[in-house]
Amino acid sequence: MSTSHAEFGERTTGDEVVSAFAERVKDRIFVVTGPSATGIGATTLTSLAKAHPAALVLAGRNPATFSSVVDEIKRIDPNIKVVTVVLDLSSLAGTRKAAAELLGNADIPHIDVLINNAGIMATPFAKTADGIESQFHACHIGHWLFTNLLLPKLRAAREPVVVNLTSSGHRFGTGDFDDINFEKKPYNPWAAYGNGKCANVLFSVSLTERGIKSVAVQPGWVGTDLGRHLTDDVFNELLTVWVPNTPNIEAIEYKKTLEEGCSTTLVAALDPKVPAAAYLRDCQVGEDVAPQAVDRVNAAKLWEISNALTGETFA
Repeated sequence: MSTSHAEFGERTTGDEVVSAFAERVKDRIFVVTGPSATGIGATTLTSLAKAHPAALVLAGRNPATFSSVVDEIKRIDPNIKVVTVVLDLSSLAGTRKAAAELLGNADIPHIDVLINNAGIMATPFAKTADGIESQFHACHIGHWLFTNLLLPKLRAAREPVVVNLTSSGHRFGTGDFDDINFEKKPYNPWAAYGNGKCANVLFSVSLTERGIKSVAVQPGWVGTDLGRHLTDDVFNELLTVWVPNTPNIEAIEYKKTLEEGCSTTLVAALDPKVPAAAYLRDCQVGEDVAPQAVDRVNAAKLWEISNALTGETFA
């Protein structure tokens, strides 16, 4: 199954995607989580800026880490409304505060595209202040809550899209989520990462069922600081245990630049031909998504678990 541009692939850049869909950027409003200057969220934003959106919202834990991104956006186009929001995805209270700030911002009357880009990977075991395993909280629960709270402004847009960034590691997740805090089995950083990344794909399934187009994106192997928590032992375990024993996980053959790493996100956000609830990799619809990550029963169970963990009752 092709997108609108069958020629796009692993080496396509974000600028190329935005150029192809400039009319889908102009005068629209985009929200991006995890916009730090060293990640693909930043290049996603600066690529979008070149096609003159009405507003770009940068939502991250520490504005100092993305102040240079704000400056670059303003240099590209000083007419863009740039909004920064302090968003701590590892805190339920912090996530609610950020969502309330956006809901109350009259300069952001609606949200055309929400890109849930932020995440962490293979961290040592820890629980957040809300009692949730840290990777599952930061990668899934924070975005799940943020997105649901922002639904009024998403539904106010003509064609809202939510893009959830996942990874090949979604195949490490079982899809059952019966032991998020590793109370029944020993903690493993890759199993925890797999839980969060599998949940990202299932979240797109659930959102689409609820009338909001959502797409899960595997950006590829990109040179960011996502792996800053990796020790040699943990990385070797990935290469010698998890990758060889995980069906259909692709070999790492090409390390992408940041500009190439943001391109699949932008295809998901801008190309109207991309199907709802699709899984994209290398700018095309991928057929190699793990079955447990698109199972509607798993998606429904995850939704109820997310409600329980956050104390919400989202339908």
